[in-house]
Amino acid sequence: MAVFGVLGTGVVSSASGAESQPPTIGFAIAESGWLQNYDAAPFKAAVLKIDEINKAGGLLGQPVTYKVIDTKTDRERSASAGAELVQAGVKLLVVSCDYDFGAPAALAAQKAKIVSISLCAADPKMGSQGVGQYAFTATSAAQSEGIAIAEYAQKKLGLKTTYVLEDTSNEYTKSGCAGFRAAWAKDGGKETILGDDTFKNEDPSIAPQITRINSLAKKPDSVFLCSRTPGGASAVRQLRAAGITVPILSITAMADNYWLSAVPNLKDFYVPALMSLYGDDPRPAMNAFVNNFKARWGQPPVSSYSVLGYSLIEQWAFAVTKVNSTDTDKVVAAMNSFDNQPFLAGPTSYRKDLHIQVNRPWLIMDVSNGSFHAVEMYKNQLTPDTKLLFRIGS
Repeated sequence: MAVFGVLGTGVVSSASGAESQPPTIGFAIAESGWLQNYDAAPFKAAVLKIDEINKAGGLLGQPVTYKVIDTKTDRERSASAGAELVQAGVKLLVVSCDYDFGAPAALAAQKAKIVSISLCAADPKMGSQGVGQYAFTATSAAQSEGIAIAEYAQKKLGLKTTYVLEDTSNEYTKSGCAGFRAAWAKDGGKETILGDDTFKNEDPSIAPQITRINSLAKKPDSVFLCSRTPGGASAVRQLRAAGITVPILSITAMADNYWLSAVPNLKDFYVPALMSLYGDDPRPAMNAFVNNFKARWGQPPVSSYSVLGYSLIEQWAFAVTKVNSTDTDKVVAAMNSFDNQPFLAGPTSYRKDLHIQVNRPWLIMDVSNGSFHAVEMYKNQLTPDTKLLFRIGS
């Protein structure tokens, strides 16, 4: 099902090649299936930004329109949705919050020489060295997530040893683990990673992995879980039920309160987050964004990935305005020139060979009293190189 919209004008249109026509943004995203948990909030935030642009007079003097096609968390449907939106003449294609499910749509845009931006795919292949030169992602590399939480655990929490539990269900979680291992070994030595185990998100039980942790002669003082919901929440519940009380470190996909009811009284759980949804973000602009989102949609965002949907529209519109055109090559050249350009999601830099962030600061959050809480901002000290970003030799 396709949904069309334009905010603030009452006009519905699709863009043609002429600059005089309203620029249309296509959304090939999951409105159903498990990926909806990650796509829904940033999509609404993207619409919020479109609304703001139109209220301020539009883009290049025209209202911004948009069209949405549900990919249903299906790779083949992602490809067909991308192709359909490209055929409709969109000037920007926004794709799902995951490389595995967003890339098929982005490849359709790449073939047609149209800019695509993922809501939050954290695998670097969602870019010039994967999908192609016209593909970008609004977030930071998953390797940076793993690096940031490893460094923070060692430098700020004083943790000395760890056990890695890797969810091998998608590229994002694999990349998060790769970054964590690299950073932990750099400062603590490989020998302080006391175990390295795998599971899949759909596994109903991680009992064998828990048995291996409990069987160690030397117990780790932390567990690193690179996973996403729902399997990640299940893994956390099982770890705590088995009496493993050491701090659990995780990645950004495990931020936000929506899953915490699965693990009552959870504490000592740490993640690098994009923002806080709970009024305690140290950056006033983030708290204002939450209030504006609530005013627009009648409820606050349930996912901190929402800021990325807002910011990707912000980035594209900034580039379009800078070059006074929606021409793909001109817009891409403008985006490739971003050097710590300030946007709501944080300082943003792109270059021709890298269309993902590697040095954007993180908000470290932990869990207590049934909610995530902001702790402090942290910027990873290790910058992932190309070998680590593409897991060459890992």
